Amino acid sequence: MSGHEITRREFIKGTGAIAGGLVLGSCLPGFAEQAARKPNVIFVFADQLRSQALGCYGDKQARTPNIDRMAAQGARFTNAVSTWPVCSPFRAMLLTGRYPMSNGVVENNRPIWDGQNTIATTLKAQGYETGYIGKWHLNGGESKVPADRRQGFDYWVGVSGPILSPADKDGKETWRPEEQTKDAVRYIKGQGDKPFCLFMSWNPPHDPYVAPDRYEKLFPLDKMNFRANVAEKELVREQLEKHPLPPGSDAGKKRQNWRQRLDSDDGVRQILSGYYAAVAGLDECIGQVMKTLEEQGIAEDTILVFSSDHGDMLGSHRMCLKQEPFEESISIPFIVRYPKRVPKGAVTDALLSPVDMMPTLLGLAGAPIPGSVEGISLAEAAMGKRSDQQDALLIMKMMPGGGPWIINAATEWRGVRTKTHTYARLADGGPWILFDNKSDPYQMKNLVNDPAHAKLREELDATMQSLLAKAHDPFDAGKIDKLIVEQSKTKLRRPIGSGAAPAQE
Repeated sequence: MSGHEITRREFIKGTGAIAGGLVLGSCLPGFAEQAARKPNVIFVFADQLRSQALGCYGDKQARTPNIDRMAAQGARFTNAVSTWPVCSPFRAMLLTGRYPMSNGVVENNRPIWDGQNTIATTLKAQGYETGYIGKWHLNGGESKVPADRRQGFDYWVGVSGPILSPADKDGKETWRPEEQTKDAVRYIKGQGDKPFCLFMSWNPPHDPYVAPDRYEKLFPLDKMNFRANVAEKELVREQLEKHPLPPGSDAGKKRQNWRQRLDSDDGVRQILSGYYAAVAGLDECIGQVMKTLEEQGIAEDTILVFSSDHGDMLGSHRMCLKQEPFEESISIPFIVRYPKRVPKGAVTDALLSPVDMMPTLLGLAGAPIPGSVEGISLAEAAMGKRSDQQDALLIMKMMPGGGPWIINAATEWRGVRTKTHTYARLADGGPWILFDNKSDPYQMKNLVNDPAHAKLREELDATMQSLLAKAHDPFDAGKIDKLIVEQSKTKLRRPIGSGAAPAQE
């Protein structure tokens, strides 16, 4: 790069004083035409949905015709990565475009800090109506979220009750995503000509992996296929041996119960059946949203995104849940349909992380991008243009503990994900994994101790260290906790919760 060249990222940061600290997304091609009609923004995301469980991402046993149709009508990101694959940190990064150390949410049940620019506050300033439906998980351990803690969302339908209610006398079950989708349809129909931003967060296919019977019948246990890496057991066996738990303790009992399921093919099939059933149900729900947009005549004027907060191991490497650096845990769907800007059937390999999602949506909408944002806009990648804006993403488990640790036993870790490789090191054990994801897509051959890959391992570790500095991450759980607790005293208007956070789930 010559002395006179700057990257798009540097340009955005360098002009952050425009519009009171906002950088205008109007630099995107076609903004003058778009300015006449601000697009609606609808962001729909599932909880614990890995990209590999969708037809458009190559899963032949998935039943996702509506999501697949949405991908055919828009752009699909093949390298969308949940860089901290657990619920609360993803959500905070999504809404603020900032890393966990910058927004306060370094693990589940940590409250997001007040006074931050979010996608809702930014679009409200542009004349948008804002709404949120579903799971929030950004207010500490509290289930009720007061209006001043909703980060700019005005219309509000929070989560309450079980995912799936018992059948009534007529045999009918109430499944929460269906109720939330009805709320979303009513909201969309009631907006008139004013642009709106709606976020809808579904809890499934998160464990306990339940869905109405009509979906579960589609996936009989004897028909469930395994990914090839379900056969790989050494990685988890090594960690379980390093980190034993007292068998009589609550954690020990939980590990034992889950290990019995994961070490049994029948147990894994039961998990997969419920998971795929839930995904099929969500597909029908997204179909209802798409139908409503078409009936209201606003599909052309709506940026519709489907994604997830993180994936689920589902027995791969005989592990479960999330918080692992493997593809099943970190690779998430990111599909965007916007007929006015996004070409049909576009596929991009651009590396997309949670901190990039807010600026990407704002960029597509031609809206200002706050100068506080630490991610980058990949709107141009969604529009079928360049995909080389960043070459590596920091992936992390910042804090110890939680259900995935109890069951899978790996301690906190940091690493990098590139377009071709995954590297991670453990806080208590040094370099842990190195995979060539192109030649080894199921991550069956760990190259971390291979002398032929020693130079690559060193390069990726150096990249990780650089990204840690960029994310203000000391890679030390004690330091992180101390810093976040201290800063929370001034960045939260009122105490949240009762102190210690519940276990991560």
